[in-house]
Amino acid sequence: MKIAFFNIAYENLAISILSAIAKKEGHCVKLLHTPTLFKDGLTREFKRLSKLFSNDRDILTQLDAYQPDLIAFSVATFHYQIALHYAKVCKQICPNAKIVFGGIHVSCVPEVVIANDFIDYVVIGEGETAFIEIIKHIEKGAPQEPIVNTWHKSSDGNIIKGKQIGFIQDLDSLPHYDKEIWKEIFPLKTYYLTMASRGCPYNCSYCFNHFFRNIPDEKSNYVRRRSVKHVIDELVSAKEKYKITLIEFWDDIFIFDKKWLKEFLEIYKREVNLPFKCYIHVNLFDEEIAIGLKEAGCKWVDFGIQHINEEYRKTYLKRNETNANIVNALKLLKKHDIVSFVDYIVGLPGDTMEHNEEARLFFIENMPDIIEPYWMSYHPKTEIIEKGFKHNVLNNETVDLIHQGRNPHSYFESSLNSRDFHGEYYFIFKVLPALPVFLRKKLTYNVSKKIPYFIKLPFFIYSIFYLALKHKSPRIKYLTTFYVKQIIWIMKSKVFPKKISSDNIG
Repeated sequence: MKIAFFNIAYENLAISILSAIAKKEGHCVKLLHTPTLFKDGLTREFKRLSKLFSNDRDILTQLDAYQPDLIAFSVATFHYQIALHYAKVCKQICPNAKIVFGGIHVSCVPEVVIANDFIDYVVIGEGETAFIEIIKHIEKGAPQEPIVNTWHKSSDGNIIKGKQIGFIQDLDSLPHYDKEIWKEIFPLKTYYLTMASRGCPYNCSYCFNHFFRNIPDEKSNYVRRRSVKHVIDELVSAKEKYKITLIEFWDDIFIFDKKWLKEFLEIYKREVNLPFKCYIHVNLFDEEIAIGLKEAGCKWVDFGIQHINEEYRKTYLKRNETNANIVNALKLLKKHDIVSFVDYIVGLPGDTMEHNEEARLFFIENMPDIIEPYWMSYHPKTEIIEKGFKHNVLNNETVDLIHQGRNPHSYFESSLNSRDFHGEYYFIFKVLPALPVFLRKKLTYNVSKKIPYFIKLPFFIYSIFYLALKHKSPRIKYLTTFYVKQIIWIMKSKVFPKKISSDNIG
């Protein structure tokens, strides 16, 4: 069978594993990737630039020539509407192809997704077993029989719902991620993405995990680990094949199993020995782990604070760490020279100016290396939606927009020129680490409010690049290489196509 994976914006590990499984089963796989630069669903859209950087003509020409039997999408909420656009176009170009949607957004609102007449299958929960069954189902002529973890349409238009089986317990039974499909698009050498586990032991109200863990009809462990050997084998192979120089572990919390971590770090240092970044949680972080990470080559860690007021954080976000835990983690990271990335959510329901000021004062005294503020993003079926109703941020109409991937609160809003306090504090949090120490206290809300937008914007951009370069952010080489490749592609295909073509012939 000919399978096409249609990917949007960023490398997707779900596609990597499904591609590996499909190839193992003997199927032909092709990746169609659109970078959606300047319209990726997370940042503001710049229509002229997005049109210039669009590769739609190229990938749709490839699709037409390939004529796959199956076209698969894996989407999050902020890419859902873009994915729908491309899926509809794909169906027009390949009317006989079956279109499959999976991913977090699909798992939360399958009834919304399957309602689109150009979508044939939706996968709910983990997709590895379902994907193989869908392929077999198509090969048999799409009979009217259920498929595990899947909803699909029968010939008479009815929706057939399969059983939700338990989560895969033996992650070593899965093949390693297929990186071959990405090597022409993303610079694997400078940035290698992988995961050593699945699931999160915590239950934050704004995160999909608390919904996702309860999807199966069959109860099973949600938090699972690959064996140390399975992960090391992948990385040793990637190091040899792609000459990788940097690794990011995309696990929700990389350090949650201390016994596994200790064994892994010892072998990693000996057999892989490359700088890496991972995600931690302050409640699990101690000096023994800090030393182990540092000695093994960990240069950067990321962790969430999300809100600085302890009572709010516990009541609204279901996060039980204390500010003392956060301070301790920051001190340990600084002591062992590990760069700290801290996530902070701006615009949470019921958030106040006093909360933001509390956070500003906290950061001045306990400065992370990089603060990553994010606008509050409401995802379908998350518990925090109830708080949105309570504070009149959400209503039935906006929840419907969330389900459709159209919610205005889910995207990068007017962060720099917003007139309310959220926009000012978004700016403050982002630039604080880039300021000299003696200036940090001076950037108050009232000062920020007086700074014109035309000054804020370049300084905001400067802060991003200054901090990324200062701390050698794992993604700076990756993004630089990626954007340079896109610019070269534009020059060749759009700006000077005839001249370059003639030069090549000569």
